[in-house]
Amino acid sequence: MNSVLFGLASAASLGLTDFMARFSARTLGAPLAYAAVLLIGVIASSLWIAFSGETLVWSPVGIGLAVAHGLSVATMCMLLYAGLARGPVAIVAPIVAAHPALVLAVNVAMGLRPSIGQWIAMVAVIIGGMLIARSAESHPQFAAEGDDGQLRKTIAIALSACLAYVALVTTGQAAAQHIGELQTLWLGRLAGFILVACVLVFQRRPITIPRAWIPFVGAQGALDTIGYSAFLAGSTTSSPHITMIVSSTFSVFTVVLARMVLKEPVSPQQWFAIAMIAIGTAVLSGSN
Repeated sequence: MNSVLFGLASAASLGLTDFMARFSARTLGAPLAYAAVLLIGVIASSLWIAFSGETLVWSPVGIGLAVAHGLSVATMCMLLYAGLARGPVAIVAPIVAAHPALVLAVNVAMGLRPSIGQWIAMVAVIIGGMLIARSAESHPQFAAEGDDGQLRKTIAIALSACLAYVALVTTGQAAAQHIGELQTLWLGRLAGFILVACVLVFQRRPITIPRAWIPFVGAQGALDTIGYSAFLAGSTTSSPHITMIVSSTFSVFTVVLARMVLKEPVSPQQWFAIAMIAIGTAVLSGSN
C-alpha cells in the first residue's frame, strides 16, 4: 500500500508541476525555469538534511548512481519543459508517461519475469503512447500550422524525454537502495543544477527571474521536490516498481488540468489512449 500511496503523491505533484511548466518555460525558457526549480530543490533538501540529522552514507556506487539520476532528471525535465512550452500538453505528457513499459523491459533484461497480465498491461501502455503520438497529426494546433516538421520535432522531444525518464527511474531507484532517498534527492538536485547552470552559461543568457514570477516558480520547485521525494521514498519499499508505475500517471493530472484551465481540445482517441495508459498502470499495480 505504501508503494501505491508514494506513487500517487508523486504523480499528483509532478502532474501539477508539469502543468505549471507550460507557463514558466514559455516565459523564462526551459533551462532557466528548471534551474530555478532545481535550486529550490537543492536548498530544500540541504535544509532537510541539516535539521533532520540525516547521516550521509559514503558509497561510491550509490553516489555515482545519484549523480547519474540527477543528470538524467535535468535532461528529461529540460526536454519535457521544452515540449510542454511548444504544446499541446495532451500530446507531450502522455508520450513521456509511457516510460514504465520501457523501465519494465530493462527490469526483464535484468531478471524480472512479468506475468501474462503484466505483459498485457505493458502493451496497453505502449499502444496508448503510440495513439497519442498518432493523434497529434490531427490536433488543431498542428493542423492550423500545416507544418509536419514542427509536429515531428515535438514528438521527437517527447520521445527523448521518455528515454531520459527511463534513465532517471532506474538510476534513482538503484541509488536510493544504496544511500537512501534523501541523500539521493540532494545529490541528484545538486548535479542537475550544475548541468543546467552550464547550459545557461553556454547559451549566454541572463540568469535572472522577474520578481513577479518568483512565487510561481517557487511553488513549482516545491511541488517538484515533493514529487521526486515521494518517488524516491517509494523506491526503498518492497515494491519500488509499483511506485514507478503509479507515479507515471502524472500525465493524467497534467492533461485534465490542461483541459479544464487552458481549454485544450482532447479528442476521443486521446481520451481512449489516456485511459489505456491509466488502466495499464492500474493493472500493473494490482498484479503485485
